[in-house]
Amino acid sequence: MPSKFTLYAIPVVALCSLALSAQDQTSQEQTKNAGLTLMARGNVTATATDTRQSRDLSRKAPVFNIDQVSTGAESQAQFRMLDGALLALQSDTELLISEYKAGSATEQGSVVMELVKGSLRTVTGSIKGEAGNYQLKTPVGSIGIRGTTFQLSYINEIMLVGVWDGQIELQITRADGTVQNVTFGRGQSASFAQITAAGQVTPLLSPPAEFAGDTTGGAGNTNSSSSDTAANTAFTDATNSLSAQGSEDTSFIAEQAYQGSNNQIPVAELIAARSGSYQYASLEQFSVQSTEGAVSDFQASMTIDFDNGTVPQGELSFSDAGGEWFAAFNGVVNIDQLELGVNFASHGNERAQGQIDTLFVDGIDQILGQFVLSEIEDPATTAGGVFLIK
Repeated sequence: MPSKFTLYAIPVVALCSLALSAQDQTSQEQTKNAGLTLMARGNVTATATDTRQSRDLSRKAPVFNIDQVSTGAESQAQFRMLDGALLALQSDTELLISEYKAGSATEQGSVVMELVKGSLRTVTGSIKGEAGNYQLKTPVGSIGIRGTTFQLSYINEIMLVGVWDGQIELQITRADGTVQNVTFGRGQSASFAQITAAGQVTPLLSPPAEFAGDTTGGAGNTNSSSSDTAANTAFTDATNSLSAQGSEDTSFIAEQAYQGSNNQIPVAELIAARSGSYQYASLEQFSVQSTEGAVSDFQASMTIDFDNGTVPQGELSFSDAGGEWFAAFNGVVNIDQLELGVNFASHGNERAQGQIDTLFVDGIDQILGQFVLSEIEDPATTAGGVFLIK
């Protein structure tokens, strides 16, 4: 009998040891976990800094405290971090995640990351950085935050800074070794700036052009920088031309634009939770004008692929005395907004160009859009307006 107990005791101890080992391993993995991939388009990889092993990232793939995340050319990625923060990386970006720890009842959360190169945009989560527990290192210095939405771009040894909400404090180390603290955002004289590798800070009155309308990776977007400039000029000219005509009733815009303010769940979280492709094609309201007279037969639609974070296709059309206006557009989902570009437009037999901006309302069940189109050969011939689709 004793021998039987001895024989049984050995596997029981072994099983207990294996169970404890598995628990330890699980605990270690949970400690290392920094967040999940919401979207990875193109070449997106994570390299473990301790083993130098790389792995491709796809939707729902985890990222860890020891990862250096990289995006290739024409690639993008978005992540939800442990504290609920949302992080978007543009193409040719490298971000080192050194520490990402969620807080607890007895311990504050902490973040230490490093933007090696490229561009990122983030909406912070529960770790706000008031106690100096959020640190983002960059080639020109370290950034501390106080609950904010901000964007950084480090390309060709120039750092571009944009603060959309809250504040960031940048500790800059100059070429001569001196350290300068500069604060941007709410309550400060500037929310945007350009900083050289030598530490020279130039405040900007408006967002850098590199931050505007970034549709990198949008399928079929063939606009070059020169055509973008022409389109922006046409947008301004056309807007002024249409405004001079007097507008129709657009009172529904204010109502719809603020309808989502009663929703307690942020738009970014609603986007992150949605999967699959949705077509927004039910026209609720619109108000469109043209320099060529009355407008008829207005239609607008777009498809959003929430799994891949893209707007693969969208189009709008309507008619006036000069013929049919048509515009095709596409773009990407960037954390809490759509970034769209018109890649083809026409009016009758004439080529056209234009710009389109959108806003999610009613959670993310409706889209409020604003657009302006103009003929390329005759920029004075314009049309534009607003629409609401669901």
